Amino acid sequence: MHIFMRIITFLFIFFLGGAAFAQTDTLKTPTDTAAEEDFSLYDNLVPEETAAAPWASTKIFDLSPQKLISIGYDVQGAYDINMKVMPGFPKVAADTVGTLFTKGSQGLRLGFNIPVISKNRLTWTIAGNYLANNYRGTGYPTTMVVRNTDYLVGALNQGLMSAGLATTLFVPLDAKRFILMQAQGDVNGNFGLSEIGEYLNKTRVSGAVVYGKRPHDRLQWGLGISRTYRVGELNYVPVLFYNYTYPNRKWGIEALFPARAAVRRTFNSRNLLLFGYELEGQTYFLRSTFANRADSELRRGEARLRFTYEKSLSGFIWMSLQAGYRINTAFNMDENEFFRGPFGTQPYIMENKAGNAPYIMFSINLVSP
Repeated sequence: MHIFMRIITFLFIFFLGGAAFAQTDTLKTPTDTAAEEDFSLYDNLVPEETAAAPWASTKIFDLSPQKLISIGYDVQGAYDINMKVMPGFPKVAADTVGTLFTKGSQGLRLGFNIPVISKNRLTWTIAGNYLANNYRGTGYPTTMVVRNTDYLVGALNQGLMSAGLATTLFVPLDAKRFILMQAQGDVNGNFGLSEIGEYLNKTRVSGAVVYGKRPHDRLQWGLGISRTYRVGELNYVPVLFYNYTYPNRKWGIEALFPARAAVRRTFNSRNLLLFGYELEGQTYFLRSTFANRADSELRRGEARLRFTYEKSLSGFIWMSLQAGYRINTAFNMDENEFFRGPFGTQPYIMENKAGNAPYIMFSINLVSP
């Protein structure tokens, strides 16, 4: 059954990506995936170009604000986490399931996206983010197996964090064609920011390569391949992106399939609204809370259906208010890092199900001119 569900999930992601030429979502508040295949990073650049430039531009008209620095906070409502320990990791007693009742989760989100080189023939940015997820009111499951479900509860009580750095290259080939390359490294786990240096050997690397076209000032599209952790564990997926602004300049589409998609309504140059979804996820290294238990990794993934309102407060200072519903897609535990893929039969240590919940996220951002 689990193999079947993984196959269905993989095929859904693959064909969703191929069904509708995606589009980049210009950088919003950082997400749990850090930015792995997030090609909106390059939108923050301000290339030295003119209307008659012979090289493809990084932008099109009326994209949502391009954030250079972002400070945000994410809050999720109450939900339960149903846990199930799988046999053999190690041999378990009769009680192998438990339910953890939470009052929700919350955390700080920080991000930056700085241009290093901004030329007609080459643009290069460096980006980074820090994301925290603290679980409120986590006690102990109603039923638990010591050193198994209790092990995960201890890790969640410590909180999860993700910190990453990314680099993006945008290379125009001529006035309409370009190549986009990106690489990112993330360190994720139940430890603090000051302890990252101890776990650099747990860095998870993602990236992508895309070939794209910019036919005119209102359209930009491309396709490629990405190595990503957005579904909670390592996957290789096709990437299709599509940015489009309608001729009336009031409506637009910003999507990067399969990672996210949104419809944009521009009220004026200082107010806009987006509606869509985004996939978030990562694999988290969990330090053992028991001396006789091997360290493990949590595969956490979710889909967020959301409205996002963006407004200029003063000059280049913008606020972003996001509200929606978070849907859990993965919350399982593995013994170590490896590629399972859609056809892998490797068992999990624990198969868990986190409940869905409404959420709200607010950020203040410095945007590019």
